Amino acid sequence: MAGVVLIGAAALVALLAAASLRSSSLVTTILAAYLAFVADLGLVTWTLSPLRAVTRGGLAAAEAVLLAAAFAAWWLRGRPGLPLAAAAPSTRRLVSDPVSAICLGAVALLLAYELVLALTAPANNWDSLTYHLSRAVAWMQHGGVYRIPNAPTPRMNEYQPLAEQQILYLFVAVGSGALLALPEYLAQLAILVAVYGTARRLGFDVRAAACSAFLFATFSLVALESATAQNDLVAASFPIVAACLLLGSARLEPALAGIAVGLGIGAKLTTALVLPVLLALALLRGRRATLEGIGGAIASFAAVGVCGYALNLANTGHLLGYLGTHIDTPRYEQPASPSALATGVDVLYETLDLSVLSDHAIEVLWIAGVVAAVGCVLWRRRLDWTALVVALPFVSPIVVLRAGDVVAWLARAGGFPVRGGLGNVGDLNRTVSGSAFGPVGAVVFLGVPLVTLVAYVRHRASLRELVLAAAVPLFYVLLAQETFNYFMTRFLIVPAALTAPLAARLLATPAARAAFLAVGALVVGQVVTKDPSHPLHGAYGRPWQLTQVDAAYLTDERGVGDAVAALGRDVPVRACVGAVLGGDEPAFFLSGPRLTRPVVYLPVADALDQAYRRSLSYVVVSTGPDRWAAGSFRQHGWRIRPLGGYWLLAVAPHAAGGDCRA
Repeated sequence: MAGVVLIGAAALVALLAAASLRSSSLVTTILAAYLAFVADLGLVTWTLSPLRAVTRGGLAAAEAVLLAAAFAAWWLRGRPGLPLAAAAPSTRRLVSDPVSAICLGAVALLLAYELVLALTAPANNWDSLTYHLSRAVAWMQHGGVYRIPNAPTPRMNEYQPLAEQQILYLFVAVGSGALLALPEYLAQLAILVAVYGTARRLGFDVRAAACSAFLFATFSLVALESATAQNDLVAASFPIVAACLLLGSARLEPALAGIAVGLGIGAKLTTALVLPVLLALALLRGRRATLEGIGGAIASFAAVGVCGYALNLANTGHLLGYLGTHIDTPRYEQPASPSALATGVDVLYETLDLSVLSDHAIEVLWIAGVVAAVGCVLWRRRLDWTALVVALPFVSPIVVLRAGDVVAWLARAGGFPVRGGLGNVGDLNRTVSGSAFGPVGAVVFLGVPLVTLVAYVRHRASLRELVLAAAVPLFYVLLAQETFNYFMTRFLIVPAALTAPLAARLLATPAARAAFLAVGALVVGQVVTKDPSHPLHGAYGRPWQLTQVDAAYLTDERGVGDAVAALGRDVPVRACVGAVLGGDEPAFFLSGPRLTRPVVYLPVADALDQAYRRSLSYVVVSTGPDRWAAGSFRQHGWRIRPLGGYWLLAVAPHAAGGDCRA
């Protein structure tokens, strides 16, 4: 109950702050409430951290102050309500169209399924286990955000923390990890609202604008991340929210857009790659709007987004830490032919995603596309652009397949093959775990900028649309400056969100909307139900029935399930646990299902002495390069036993719970 009250208080602060703007636009009000909610959680956890007061009591005191301030502002502004009535005409127009109404229902069903996963499925996403969640639970046990001593990976300390600060707030509020996926899920909802609002402000019809948001929800990677503790959706939410607000006409929207930019820089550095796009939108609105936006960005960054940079500067002497802009890539994943051009080509190749579709399904779909195009021509009694658009989603898998062949041939000719014996990537993706946006999403993501350029040349698209379309090539060029990593496609959610509103140009007719959403729904339905981390028909039951041990068995790494099961049997639920782990190991599991085990990371060379100093009785040791640390424990009488063959457990001769004292 205390957790519900704390989260409810933060939500009420956000709603009061958004209502106080007195905006006539429901889209602006919703986006402002989202920004206020994120800023609240970030500000509270950041300001309470030096006092180690990120506890339920500390959060309650902070929320009481913020709630009083928000209520006072709302009262002085005349107690304005939310502009719900303003959305009524658009809602009626949307649901009056059978195709749009069906699309709305399908996406609502998808979002409901994702919400069930987000609220009930235990964590087993690898990145989340190795650093997103492990850093948040370490902060929770410390009482605030701080530099974690002897962290297994620098990512736990040096990457921007705003998304994980939200997780920290939720962990402390509810006293468990139950709401670990809520920040990503809420970010997805904010993106969908912003995509719709952006499309409307660009002049597109209500139905086309809404369906452009619906189509974005069917992108494979978006659906998969919505039920995880990763941070890509959180990061992507801020640039598209900023773009939507910059395209409006209300007085305070540029400043709000700037606030979104400042929060984005505090969540993930990749959001900076689209700053030129947002700056161009601001300049198109005018000098005053640009200055207000810059002011809002500086203010929100100074109040909330600065957290990670300040910690890095204090502890490493560098704003970006020792990692800088480097993407932490394991040595075995290093590319065969590293260069900026090769990285760009590899990421492009990975964007060409066939997802779950088999050869038979691809064949059936392109035949269906031909039939749909012919039917469209016969119905309209002319051959035009509409027939091509209707066929496009059905033929998108075969287009992606052939485009992959072209990219692979060009790369091989250039001396940096993307597949084969010396390749960096492999064949085009056909697995859920390697999904990007799916075939429809790939065609939309890569094709819409080109369509927009053609429309602009023909004077059918505005300069603002062209600026948004530029986000895709700009992002590829800037991202290519880093060493290739297999997971770089996740970063593409940022430009995908910015260009998603432009898909409304393809969705002008009911036939086109039906075709795109039908194929998109077919793919994403299989993706979310066949996701190996949360399969609907899995050996361990439904995703919402999984225990933490069950979820561990569904990870990519063999032996993790046995290790977590053995950990539960051999280590008391409240014991203080030492850890000597590798950088790519699921440290989050050590805390236990209810996060009741404090975890202390130990230096490899001095693990035994530190264990005695902190009165530890249990130490988990990696079986990787640092497994030699177990030898020093064995020499001093500690019992060494395997944890499922994945980890080793060192148990003190007279084991007790331990107090983790410094």
